[in-house]
Amino acid sequence: MKMRSGPEGRGLDLDTAFETIGALVRQFQQDEPYYLSPAFNEGEARKDFIDKFWIALGWDVNHDRQTNPYEQEVKVERPVVGGGSQRRADYAFYLAPKFHDVRFYVEAKKPYVEIGTKENYFQVIRYSWNSGAPLAVLTDFRELHVVDCRYKPDVGTALKRGLAKYHYTDYSCREKFSQIYWLFSREAVASGSLGKRSEELPKPRGKAVQRGLFPGGYQSIDEAFLAELDEYRKSLAQNLKNHNPELDSETLTELAQRALDRLVFLRFLEDKGIEAQRCVERFGETGTAWEDFIAASRRLDGIYNSIVYRHHDILDGSGLRVDEKTFADICESLAHVNSPYDFNSIPIHILGSIYERFLGKVIVATDKRATVVEKPEVRKAGAVYYTPEYIVRYIVENTVARLISGKKPDQIGKMRFADIACGSGSFLLGVFDLLLNYHGRYYNDNPGKARKGDCIHHDGRLYLSLLKKREILLNNIYGVDIDAQAVEVCQLSLYLRLLQEETEASTHGYLLDFEHVARMKKLLPDLSKNIVCGNSLVGMDILNGKVLATAEERKLAPMDFETAFPEVMGRGGFDAIIGNPPYILLQILEQRYVFDYIAAKYRAAKYKIDTYHVFLERALALAKAGGRVGYITPNSFLRNKHARELRRLILEESNVESLRLFSYQVFSEASVDTSVLILEKTERPNDKHRAAVICSRSPEDTAELQWQPQRIWDEHPENQFSLPGARGSEQLEAKMRAKSILLGEFATAYFGIQTFDRKKFVKPYQVTKQFKPVVDGVHINRYSLQGGSEFVDFCPSAVKSGSNPQVYLQPRIGVRQIGRTPIATFLPARLYTLNTIYNIFFVKPTGYDLHFVLGIVCSKALGWYWLRSFFDQKATFPKIKKDALLAIPIPRIDFSDATNNALHDQLVAKVEAMLDAKEHLAKAKTDKDKTYYGNKCVALDRQIDQLVYQLYDLTDEEIRLVEAGAAQGGPSR
Repeated sequence: MKMRSGPEGRGLDLDTAFETIGALVRQFQQDEPYYLSPAFNEGEARKDFIDKFWIALGWDVNHDRQTNPYEQEVKVERPVVGGGSQRRADYAFYLAPKFHDVRFYVEAKKPYVEIGTKENYFQVIRYSWNSGAPLAVLTDFRELHVVDCRYKPDVGTALKRGLAKYHYTDYSCREKFSQIYWLFSREAVASGSLGKRSEELPKPRGKAVQRGLFPGGYQSIDEAFLAELDEYRKSLAQNLKNHNPELDSETLTELAQRALDRLVFLRFLEDKGIEAQRCVERFGETGTAWEDFIAASRRLDGIYNSIVYRHHDILDGSGLRVDEKTFADICESLAHVNSPYDFNSIPIHILGSIYERFLGKVIVATDKRATVVEKPEVRKAGAVYYTPEYIVRYIVENTVARLISGKKPDQIGKMRFADIACGSGSFLLGVFDLLLNYHGRYYNDNPGKARKGDCIHHDGRLYLSLLKKREILLNNIYGVDIDAQAVEVCQLSLYLRLLQEETEASTHGYLLDFEHVARMKKLLPDLSKNIVCGNSLVGMDILNGKVLATAEERKLAPMDFETAFPEVMGRGGFDAIIGNPPYILLQILEQRYVFDYIAAKYRAAKYKIDTYHVFLERALALAKAGGRVGYITPNSFLRNKHARELRRLILEESNVESLRLFSYQVFSEASVDTSVLILEKTERPNDKHRAAVICSRSPEDTAELQWQPQRIWDEHPENQFSLPGARGSEQLEAKMRAKSILLGEFATAYFGIQTFDRKKFVKPYQVTKQFKPVVDGVHINRYSLQGGSEFVDFCPSAVKSGSNPQVYLQPRIGVRQIGRTPIATFLPARLYTLNTIYNIFFVKPTGYDLHFVLGIVCSKALGWYWLRSFFDQKATFPKIKKDALLAIPIPRIDFSDATNNALHDQLVAKVEAMLDAKEHLAKAKTDKDKTYYGNKCVALDRQIDQLVYQLYDLTDEEIRLVEAGAAQGGPSR
């Protein structure tokens, strides 16, 4: 049999696949009456034809190559016998190394029955939509239907989602078979065929369609389920308040979430098949829906032992009055028979992302009503931003995976990993998933090393037992969050992952094995000592000498790690701390005493205190020697003056393993430029250590590593985290500084006018003496100025304090606030600027001419230096900072030296000529004039650059370094 010659040797090529499946077609034709009869069942159809069909397309259906059960690209659900119901798709296809991201599903049927029914379409759409897979296949070999699964499942519209149908005789037509091959073969899927095809499909139009406001609407699983959870919460809260007016906001929030968590967890158990009977759809059959729900909760608490079903004095008490219709409607909507949701197919991290946003709202109760509102911190931040799964995976792989690599299970069992701002638990889920997969691979590679009870045998392979998974969860996973609801959801998420591969049989077997052991007779371990509610930044010492109201103290939730995790802290701390800490300026806190406490306790809490600065310091303090810290944070700490002490702390207490920067928005909902920092805690950083620096342009970008000696950051006066440059870059930076005087020694940069009300701007014909002509940043280009069309009322009621009119009565250099490098030009006296412009002017007598400084600011050499020393690495709206402007190195001129003086005057003359040429170019009407002045500007630019090189005393090699940097994204000309 002819195999592909690619590096992986994965499967057949198109020609061989066509030939192989052609033989299956001839076989089917030969005995078609039998294959279409009731005697030929689904299991036989899969074994004789459907399995072979997908093997021919390059997929390892029988796991001949991928024997490790934790690393298989095809997961096959064998047909159910004995009348049971199947709760998983027949085939799920993945690609290495992402064995948890389904690429597409195939649902198989026997050829005797009609496969093109709305029920069958609904079934395969539900599997796929819940997993985020855009396309699916429904087949009995006789027919193959390609189904569009981008739309919310609805049985009434399911048949409209068919994209293509093939009869088995079409497989013998090369053109039609090629359509199948280049969409679903392993070769095609690895090349992104499914994503490309789904992008080609028509998109629904109109806001209502996009929001899914019709049956089967185009709406992602997370958007749809979050919207429904929000509605359920609102409905529950309002009705609980109506019938129990004494309930306060906090209690209502807890009751509504606990009830919904119970329903979601039960639906998960039902869809996984762990609970054999579907309960939610039967609530109300033996009593009221609420009574049946509470009875089920008590039964489930006896089995599962999770925080979700634990007895709640109010929720489970007899005094709570509940509107029966409201709750029954929620149960009916969520029940499997009616719901589009298949909780067996929804990835756990997607459920986490839903809950993360769900937790951003709370219930606020007044005397007569309850409303759902965003938390104050969410309103200030603009939204809740869930960390993308690929970022979680990257951080986990570069911290926990590195630490456990090559270790045995017993060694890993002594390690402790934490997220001290865990939210819904996305990072802890990533760690748990990694640990489960690592242990699974280890035992399959070393079957003799498994202790009794660690693994179970199935289909000739080893799988981790529930006992072992419980042990890993309890030993290794720790989390803290200040929000009690987040702690509950985090525990829930970890429980869902714990049970993900379990079945009714495996869980029943566990209960039978350990019914004699009191602490293990329930399926789920107690996580109350692992995932705790508390304030990771504020310890109990904040209460020393201070008496807080009970409600305020509970909200602050001070916590000592030594008390919460005595065993971990007694061993020196955590082996790894990872996560996405909150980004909040502490100056907005209403409790001034909390701000003062943090400012006094944390070294990184300087100037404008951002919580992520303090979380980084806290994580380093809680990590043990040799442990790792991995955080995604804004990248403002790299060079911002307020973060200098944080940088100093990082460099003194850790080796920076890697710094990954993103030139795109990681959080699509937020304009925040981020970076991932991986640190190794050490008492004495290695002088020769080099940090890996990665600049990513997209989530899929595998950018080449660059290496930056950590001493470069350590030796910088402000400890700025500059990026690696070509050989000699650091020496050139140092040389330019040594040859110069800082601009701030004789000049200042003044921010433009800030106004209270845009209505104070007027048309030119309305101008009176109090109105001044202004320009905005958009009017400034290199060496040129466009005329502004606005005028500002320069009076106290219109202009914010600090706008000094004297600044604008003199010539200045104007610099845009936004830019990768400074974009500057000459500004005449009596021209006013808005707050998108910095105004540079001299404050001390000096022999320098403004035009000389302008030439330096606009030069290639300074652009290169700026990108190395001051660029804030922002993908959007990179900002020019005043401190950076004042730190520009201006070549030192000895005005008593004729040669030096002549160089100064030459640069002044060239800049004046450039300003004149730019003005003529802007006014040019004919092509001849445009070409002439355009060429003149290019020539003058080159001459200015050469003069600046001479002023900095650059060698030919150093000039080539600057020119190469300009070619790779330096200042635009």
